[in-house]
Amino acid sequence: MNWKILELARSIRDDEFLKILANDLDRAIVYIFEEKPTEYKFGPSIEILNLPRKLIEYLRSKGIERLYDFQWIAYQKVLEGKNVVIISGTGSGKTEAFILPLIKKVYDENSKALILYPTKALARDQYLRIKQYLQVIGLEIEVYDGDTPSEIRKRIYEKPPHFLISNPDMLHYALMYVDKFKEIVRDIDYIVLDDFHIYEGVFGVHVHYILRRLQRFNKNLQFILTTATIGNPDEFAKQIIGKEIDVVYGFTGRKGLVRHVLIKPIRRSKLIETAKIVEECLKFNKKCLVFADSHKIVEYIKKILDKYGYSRIVKVHRAGLTADERRKIEDGFRKGEIKALITTPTLELGIDIGDVDVAIMATIPPSFNKYLQRSGRVGRRGQISYVIQILSNDPISTYFENNPEDFYNRKPESIILDLQNDEITKVHLLAMTIDKPVKVSELNDFELELMNKLVELGLVNKVGSYFKPNERTYKFLKDIPGLRGGIDQIKIIHNGSCIGFRELPIAIKELHDEAIYLHGGQVFKVEHLDLTLRLAYVKKLPNNYEFITTPLYESTPKIVKVIEKRKAYNIPVLYCDLIIKECVYGYVVKKFLTNDMIAEKYLDRRIEYEFKTKGIVIFMPLIKFSGIEVLDYLERAKAYHAVEHALIYASQIGLGVGQTDVGGISYPTGHIIIYDAYLGGSGISKQIFYNLERIIGIAYKIVSRCTCFDGCPKCIYSPYCGNNNKYLSRRNAIKVFQSVLKGISSIESEIPVNIKAIV
Repeated sequence: MNWKILELARSIRDDEFLKILANDLDRAIVYIFEEKPTEYKFGPSIEILNLPRKLIEYLRSKGIERLYDFQWIAYQKVLEGKNVVIISGTGSGKTEAFILPLIKKVYDENSKALILYPTKALARDQYLRIKQYLQVIGLEIEVYDGDTPSEIRKRIYEKPPHFLISNPDMLHYALMYVDKFKEIVRDIDYIVLDDFHIYEGVFGVHVHYILRRLQRFNKNLQFILTTATIGNPDEFAKQIIGKEIDVVYGFTGRKGLVRHVLIKPIRRSKLIETAKIVEECLKFNKKCLVFADSHKIVEYIKKILDKYGYSRIVKVHRAGLTADERRKIEDGFRKGEIKALITTPTLELGIDIGDVDVAIMATIPPSFNKYLQRSGRVGRRGQISYVIQILSNDPISTYFENNPEDFYNRKPESIILDLQNDEITKVHLLAMTIDKPVKVSELNDFELELMNKLVELGLVNKVGSYFKPNERTYKFLKDIPGLRGGIDQIKIIHNGSCIGFRELPIAIKELHDEAIYLHGGQVFKVEHLDLTLRLAYVKKLPNNYEFITTPLYESTPKIVKVIEKRKAYNIPVLYCDLIIKECVYGYVVKKFLTNDMIAEKYLDRRIEYEFKTKGIVIFMPLIKFSGIEVLDYLERAKAYHAVEHALIYASQIGLGVGQTDVGGISYPTGHIIIYDAYLGGSGISKQIFYNLERIIGIAYKIVSRCTCFDGCPKCIYSPYCGNNNKYLSRRNAIKVFQSVLKGISSIESEIPVNIKAIV
């Protein structure tokens, strides 16, 4: 008897909603995981907090008579002056865990606090929530961001509020250009970073330096950080703030029963499947959120549901909408006028959108952290709720279809920042000189070396033991885009106006001549990419245009410096500074809905871009596949190319690496390079470096458990492959992985310069 199938049948039999989903023969319910309600541990009565009586009465009016245990622990630690990171599930009371002790300190001491949110939308949502606590006892709060009207800014400068809400982007510019804001910073005692897990990768490096710059004006800042999901909160928090920190663990469970469901469409696409499940939710009067990781997918699902007749009660929520449009949609969803929202990760964070019964993942989230954040939007009122993950025919879906327990038994991923990013550090070193002159003694060895290079380039002046700005400092920083994008970006021009940006190096793959580019739900074709001026000229196509393009490209690596060495199993691995030269020479035309290839075309001119980053070099054992040299060379090329694809897919499964976060290069000699697809590096390849044994194990499962002949979209084909998935062999990759797992050794050697790489 297959007890898993029996348990699946029981879950479906006892649940009317799941029964309806299972009755559709064009889908298969692969697995159901039940998340039981958590028993919340209570701490003392709110009377012990010794807060003003009016606030105590207000808390009681909201039904808060006692603190949760973790809130009481956090309260005491904040009052003791300790830096604290609070880890607790969505909707479990993290806001109260930091705002109540801060109210106590600010009220008693007449001090100031700064609360940072990663987005303006989240900041303004939380502003309304926090204001309710403050106004009953006469404490003031304001939002300080790019949308703050001039009269309110003037009021903030003249009479700083007790609490100020802002975001890292605003601080970056205000520290440089607003002297009155610098005066405010000197009087701030506490800084809160809510949802700080979002500060990963290059954005996290930016935020680290912004906080470093704040501390130049006030060294005694106390920090409170909060998040629902992260694997290494203490280590990551220390990297962000540069100080020791205490961790307070709250609840990881739910108030009500949550059923997590893996679903595989059988005779229809995942987009149609998503729309069909939304339709079932609407018939059951269940409010639902649909998450997808691209505007394109979100818009297509909306179009399908419009055809089904649900245009009035189903809306899209994504970047590109105005703040007023987003608020109108969110209000309509809260009130029940809108029953389903199709959204990009804009609703992944803690914006209060009311009661949600079902979260549908149209694409597999890039990390388990993000899955937990998105699934945390449901069941916040304690009702039975559902999280439905739709699988497809890609390697990651296939892996989890075959290993469903692995999907739900994962742990939140750790986040590691690589703070030695030349490009980002350069920006903030220059900004620091504008904030106020920088002493030589303030800089570590890495920063001092970089600052001296900036002096040589004439971007900053050295006067005695200080570094000071000059005219070129201001000009350089004026040309740098915001913190969210890359340091080097392409402007997208339509009818003479800039409609957006795309960071390099990925921009040459998406904005090369003749590329189809989706922006803000509209379809464009690139007429010309001018890399010298950093401009891409586009023309609009009909919104029902059904074709997409994927680039054909080559990558050439060069090791600049070896940072660290180790062995994984018995093979050498290097973590390095790299220079990558990427060259787009053509593209493939495909139908969007079916992914069928229509044509392979070549550009009249090659688009080249060279950049510095970080990555790993793996020296795989050299396997012999044939006694005939020419055939053996070809089979080795196919083997190591497939190994490279499998390792990147395994990194997505095991570490939550996004599909476009890294690039890969392989050689028939067994050299495999996996690099950060961001200028200066992002820390992602560093995580792969430290976890390579686990990644190899997952990669071996991917290639060994597929039933195809020698490679397919379910195991080693990649939509991001630079040569359209040519020269790949699943069976050859199995032999390479088996040799590694058996402990076959290999030797470190130079990357070949006279052999063409495969990407």
